[in-house]
Amino acid sequence: MKKIVGVSFLSFWICVCSLAQTQIYVSPRGNDKAEGTLKKPLRTIQAAVDKASQKKDADVEIVLRGGAYELDRTVGIGKGLYASLRIKPYGKEAVSVSGGRTIALSRLKKVSNPDVKARLQPQVSSVVRELDLRKLGIDVHGLRPSGFGRPSSAAWTELFMNEQPLQIARWPNDSTVLIGKVLKAGTGEHVAEAELPVFCYNEDRPSAWKNAGKFWIGGYFAHGYADDMIPVEKIDPSDRTIHPAMQTVYGFMTGADWQRWYALNLLEELDLPGEYVIDEEEGKMYAYPKDALTSLHVSVLDEPLVALEHCSDVTLENLTFEYGRYIGIYLEDTKHVRIQGCTIRNMGGVAVSMGKGTLTPDKTTLKPHAAEAGGVPTSRVVGDLLGKVYQDVLFNRQAGTDNGVVDCYIYHVGAGGVSLGGGDRASLTPANNFVENCRIHDFNRIEKSYRPGVWIDGVGNRVSQCDIYNAPSMAILFHGNNHVIEYCKITNVCGEVDDQGAIYYGRDPSEQGNVIRYCYFHKLSPRHRVTATYHDDGACGGEVYGNIYHNAGSLPVLIGGGHYNHYHHNLFIDSPCAIHLDNRMQNWGTGMVAPDGIIDQRLKKVRHTEPPYSKAYPKLVNYWQEDPAYPHGNLIESNLFYRIGNVVHGETQWAEFRNNWITNEDPGFVNPDNPLEGFKADADLFKYIPGFPQLPFDKIGSKLP
Repeated sequence: MKKIVGVSFLSFWICVCSLAQTQIYVSPRGNDKAEGTLKKPLRTIQAAVDKASQKKDADVEIVLRGGAYELDRTVGIGKGLYASLRIKPYGKEAVSVSGGRTIALSRLKKVSNPDVKARLQPQVSSVVRELDLRKLGIDVHGLRPSGFGRPSSAAWTELFMNEQPLQIARWPNDSTVLIGKVLKAGTGEHVAEAELPVFCYNEDRPSAWKNAGKFWIGGYFAHGYADDMIPVEKIDPSDRTIHPAMQTVYGFMTGADWQRWYALNLLEELDLPGEYVIDEEEGKMYAYPKDALTSLHVSVLDEPLVALEHCSDVTLENLTFEYGRYIGIYLEDTKHVRIQGCTIRNMGGVAVSMGKGTLTPDKTTLKPHAAEAGGVPTSRVVGDLLGKVYQDVLFNRQAGTDNGVVDCYIYHVGAGGVSLGGGDRASLTPANNFVENCRIHDFNRIEKSYRPGVWIDGVGNRVSQCDIYNAPSMAILFHGNNHVIEYCKITNVCGEVDDQGAIYYGRDPSEQGNVIRYCYFHKLSPRHRVTATYHDDGACGGEVYGNIYHNAGSLPVLIGGGHYNHYHHNLFIDSPCAIHLDNRMQNWGTGMVAPDGIIDQRLKKVRHTEPPYSKAYPKLVNYWQEDPAYPHGNLIESNLFYRIGNVVHGETQWAEFRNNWITNEDPGFVNPDNPLEGFKADADLFKYIPGFPQLPFDKIGSKLP
């Protein structure tokens, strides 16, 4: 009897185990009519997902054999019967989930068209190669407008050699030139109608483009935080003028050092290895290959590579996502999803987007101000998210809860690293979505303005232990409440801009409860007005502590007219100044705090005098009774200012300063050249600022190899 019971129990346990975990195998050489076993794998990831979704209450693993899975449509992962789903490689085999096409190197031909050869510089005419994608059945999408206030959309068709993105040929190759005299500004922030812009160029080289026809220019045409890229109708060498074919938000200005431009996609300027030109009309590309060419890819897919929607307990693990023209991975209404140990690179858009974006199908102009345009909530896009959040502060992207991007490499992407949505601002319900231990760099190849390494919106999300670097603009931009940014290492960002911050938010005093702690800001350019932590246009209630500002821009901290911002136990090292304070709401910003102004509208929207806001942020209740135009309640205490030119830029009356230490002598670093090595146990810092804590230097930055 005991033997019978034992055998029965064993049989039951084997049955339960086989139900509890199921493996489905996929190979680029498989067959979707196969069984999905190791010996008879499926061919596509989508077929495996469809099969997995029918495995009731099972923990399913989709195991991908090595190779490239070139997609012609989004892999959709929806609600399934499984208990959990994991998609991962087989062993240590390398898996590429690709939105592009692999091109045989033999498809690169010598240039045969004499008109094209005549436009090339003589020294490169023999090395430039032609790629006819139309013969391969691949549609070529040319350049499109890209800049401040413009929606984020799929990039043009890009070319990649040796797994690296090529650069659209440009002049100057690695710099920009000043805008000359502006004859027609084109438009302006408050101009309803205007003629197309016209401006003069100062250099001789553009006169060589008289036979180029239409080309493109990019740059910062007015304000240093708003780049743009637009087509040119013609160039007139007789009066040295350039005639753009499109308006911009702020028009063209001249006189400031950042008001500069450069030209793109000219055969005449295809002069460096790694550059290419797109000929959309002919369906061709012209490229100057780098040495030792081993691989060639073009981007094709104009939608997300993978979309996870209305599902839970899904993990994408140790996969590479690449060569798409738009979003890498999209999430909507998901729970407990992990993007774990993945590489996301060579994408035309953002690497990961959590939550809906917006579209404005009938919008064809930049009037009114494009950054306020908004749009219709739409799945699987980013679109005009910036404008939507600006227009509707309670916009809920339906991003889901407890979703994380963990241990990932994100680089060479076109329009930002991670768009991290989640949580409900109306009820202050947190999402607890997060980005953790990631390395994010070179993330603005296509779109620059307001396309940060991490965008955060909603309530209760977190960015932790990330390295974010090498960007023309912001590292982190956030909207909403109760977010935490911690243990991040942020270097070499805001490299081109003026009046922008590595971490930036503002113009909404209801965005409170946000914490920035234990971050390291280093090598931010002091050339223009660059800030490490930027509280713009009346931002209130931020808590910032335990951070290291080391050569962190010209204005490491900027508090622009806001209230009750608290800075404590931070280290300021080697900067011309430390903290900028101003009273902008008493002068040029008075309209923001006027009755029915933008701030009044936003406080009414969140019902700031009622729960949950009145309970969560009691000081916000009396916002209008405490003279909102005057900056008050800001507290700067227990900070170290080491080798700082001026501690304050502005008036000290706009904040309370107490228990800070200002010194030009070594405060006790283990290594003064590298403050991340920490302080000696007997450092003077602890004597001059009693109670200064031991900062967790060892936790700062990504721990990826």
